[in-house]
Amino acid sequence: MAWVRRELRELGIPPLKRFGQHFLLSQQVRKRLVDEAELSGADTVVEVGAGLGFVTAALASTAGHVIAIEKDRTLAKHLANRFSTQSNVEVIQGDALTVPIPANAKIVSSPPYNISSKLVLRIVGSRFKLACLLLQEDFIRRLTAPSGSREYGRLTVMLQTRAQAQHVSHVPKSAFYPEPRVDSAIARINPVAGATMAKDYGIFEELVRALFTQRRRKVRGVLSRYLSAKYSKQTEDVLSRAPLDERRVYELTPTEFITLADLIADSVKA
Repeated sequence: MAWVRRELRELGIPPLKRFGQHFLLSQQVRKRLVDEAELSGADTVVEVGAGLGFVTAALASTAGHVIAIEKDRTLAKHLANRFSTQSNVEVIQGDALTVPIPANAKIVSSPPYNISSKLVLRIVGSRFKLACLLLQEDFIRRLTAPSGSREYGRLTVMLQTRAQAQHVSHVPKSAFYPEPRVDSAIARINPVAGATMAKDYGIFEELVRALFTQRRRKVRGVLSRYLSAKYSKQTEDVLSRAPLDERRVYELTPTEFITLADLIADSVKA
């Protein structure tokens, strides 16, 4: 760990809390993260928050093209220098939430935790091949949660309508410098082939967000109030056709959220 501190001092950049920087030191965890992606020379890999390039080096030894994204300007310059002789590594200094994800790319990263939700939604909204991410363990429980559970929420629904997440392995705090306050884990996310998509994704996204503001209330009441405020002319039509019972919002499955959104979309267009 001393050598990492020394390298950061030489670069003049202590870990920046505003970027959520925690450098993955464990070679064993890095190997597990990269191995889980099953890379080949035909793969394009996107790494979010490349940092000092520990994971980047492992990716570059196998993948055909590595796109290493780093927001910190000093670290990005360091990465560009470190990998200047490796033609398969492309370093981009910028915000990973705005850099396009190439079609059929694999995303393999230990990203800053403070962008986890936005990053996952961005990934599942792209034409990605798979993602292997090192994230907060509690966050991964949200991605994999079944309907009706305490961890089940808006993010769960948004992900599970397009992809499937799997908890791969636990990662202790000691694998990082500086140590984060929480334990982490590796997650593998695969797109679902032939997934049922909402007819109007904007309506679906807004509906899920609105209903989960009152996650423990009964669906009929929450939906009625939402429709009255947003789609007053369609309220009676949608409620009469919606397959509602006495369940609460957090007990609806992702497919049932799509069904409700489609009813609204059909009623609006009628």
